[in-house]
Amino acid sequence: MTRTSKALDFLPPLVAFGAALVAIAGSPTWNDQGAGIEKITSTGWVVIGISFAALIATLLVTLRNHGQQALRTQIARTGREELLRGLEQVVRIFKDSQYWDKDNPRPTSPLDLLRSERRSALASLNLNAMSPYADGKGNVKWWEMFEDTATKGSLQITTTLQIYVTFLDAVLIDKTTRLLNSEFMSRLHHTRHIINANTRGELDRPVHFFWVSPDNHMKSGYEEFWPLVAEVMRLCSGNEDDWRES
Repeated sequence: MTRTSKALDFLPPLVAFGAALVAIAGSPTWNDQGAGIEKITSTGWVVIGISFAALIATLLVTLRNHGQQALRTQIARTGREELLRGLEQVVRIFKDSQYWDKDNPRPTSPLDLLRSERRSALASLNLNAMSPYADGKGNVKWWEMFEDTATKGSLQITTTLQIYVTFLDAVLIDKTTRLLNSEFMSRLHHTRHIINANTRGELDRPVHFFWVSPDNHMKSGYEEFWPLVAEVMRLCSGNEDDWRES
């Protein structure tokens, strides 16, 4: 904030103080003996000047405040867009068309992934098999893709929250924080450990995505995760079905 901008905050009280001094003086502002503009006394002209100064000061402060609000609004919009990009990074493998087919077409929204048939399709995926993705050095396994996208996306989300925390809505911050700390997100970050625990030295042993199964014993925070994803998307873009292209 510049010195001029700071000075604007002091104008209204200064003008009010000047008006109070005139009121204390008690001098008349109108001379009935005069003609036309001459009816206005010296004190009257002072009052007019103070009134005009008050008007200008109020307009300047209002314009300054509106300008600051517009800037905050733009910064908040940028923050929401960055959060949405990070979230898209986290979930993009789940909605990718590489393993969805005509029997299980690509999900249309985050909540679509809560359907039993979708969960069953995901649960049948062998995370220890090679995926169709490449990192520049060769293909990577499915579990590596899930863990990598979750890690990178979470980092972007966390960084965005740190940068824009004073500009974002409290509800959005709360929902996003809950998403980052959710049980299912934690499992995505530690997929490597789950794979290691289930291969037991057999590096290529199949390990299916069993913790997304619709089985009641395999909830693993899955039911909490996707509603939070949908809510954060809605708060960021106004549309929970806004699945951007990866």
